[in-house]
Amino acid sequence: MAHDRELTDRELRTACGEGRMSHQRLRIVRAADGMAGTFTVEELHLSAKRSVPGLGIATTYRAVTAMASSGTLAVVGERNGRTLYVWCANDEHHHHIICTGCGRVAGIHCPLPEDDALVAVKNAGFTVTRHDLTLYGLCDACRKGGEV
Repeated sequence: MAHDRELTDRELRTACGEGRMSHQRLRIVRAADGMAGTFTVEELHLSAKRSVPGLGIATTYRAVTAMASSGTLAVVGERNGRTLYVWCANDEHHHHIICTGCGRVAGIHCPLPEDDALVAVKNAGFTVTRHDLTLYGLCDACRKGGEV
């Protein structure tokens, strides 16, 4: 989610993912960092295009793919058939909760206990290599405001 400080060079390199760290990709990364809540590739493209006139949608899709691969963006669902992303430059394992009223996103610690929750998985003959969990609900402001 957007924050008030500038990204460090290391954060920019990580966010850009594999491949070139072009001027356009840097602008897309900065635009993604400035997005509030969840967003689609198309919404990110419109935001980045403000600082990079002529930016192509394909360039934005390639940048989003690289950012998602690097862990800088997380997929947190879909809206009207379009994938929703959230800025997620947190190195620690965590999940997200999304307000269904205003779209606000918060990172939360993983609620799955390491040992107990995975016993059934192990008994079924699987080894968990990763997991994703997104929770949906209402933030305090939307709940108090009566939004659904």
